[in-house]
Amino acid sequence: MNTPHFALGAQPLSPPIRSTKAWADTVNSRFLPLEHTALRSDDFVAQIDVLEQVPSGLAMVRSQAHRVARTRSLAERSDQGYFKTFWLLRGRCAIEQGSQRSTLEPGSWTVYDTTRPYAIELGDDSQFLVLLLPHAACQEWQPYSEQLCGYPLAADACSRGALFALMSLFGQPADTPSPEARAVVDAAGRLLSASILQQACVRERGGRLERRLEEARRYVVAHLSDARLTPDRLAAALNISRRALYLLFKSIGLTPGGFILEARLECCRSALADPIRRHRTITDIALESGFCDSAHFSRLFKARFGLTPRQWRERN
Repeated sequence: MNTPHFALGAQPLSPPIRSTKAWADTVNSRFLPLEHTALRSDDFVAQIDVLEQVPSGLAMVRSQAHRVARTRSLAERSDQGYFKTFWLLRGRCAIEQGSQRSTLEPGSWTVYDTTRPYAIELGDDSQFLVLLLPHAACQEWQPYSEQLCGYPLAADACSRGALFALMSLFGQPADTPSPEARAVVDAAGRLLSASILQQACVRERGGRLERRLEEARRYVVAHLSDARLTPDRLAAALNISRRALYLLFKSIGLTPGGFILEARLECCRSALADPIRRHRTITDIALESGFCDSAHFSRLFKARFGLTPRQWRERN
């Protein structure tokens, strides 16, 4: 039984191209029009295997350091929009689309929208796999385009399954029937959709958590002087249940009460080190930050910072 070509981590089989101009002409004519810039003055070499049986576009590439860019004019000139799925197999890669700039590590992947400008900068001895999928074939990706394009995506079971399925096509004879190749690409597209939708949901949840935590932080800071500020009052202010509030702070390893206490102690520490507030007594500063008892405040301050409030003020 022959070992599959892709299982060996093999390189592209096409003849090496040793001119950046020839390389640009090859990529632009066989795959996708891009602007090319070499990042080294000598010894440039690149290879690209394009599977002709896949109408939308599937290619394995290995190259020396260079930069490619999908400019606005190139993006606007295209008749059809694609999502470009990119897996880095070896080397280093910096990616940029819109306001997002990231670095890919070998084994990670990302998605671009070819109707918007993007840029990819590759280091020496980089190897990657690229799949173009028409927008019409993955309409469920559209709502998450701005959120995910250009971001490093997790290599979960679905995306790895898609990668291995696509790489297996490079180990097939050149005359592999087109229907067979299309079936593999279709299956890979469904796996990628599952991965993208799952990761988009995780990012959305993360974004909502961050916004909620920032809302809670602002409320706490604005009401530190109120001794009645408690987790229950904070939950009511955020219009969420007490249980939801505790789950929110659990995501950052804190309790609501611990967060309020930490904010009050930090406020007191800053005030005690402030020369402008030197005339204020330690008790005044503690009461202004929501503490009700000076002795209790002193014990909490020393437990947190290793010095009493008076020692901290004298040292600063």
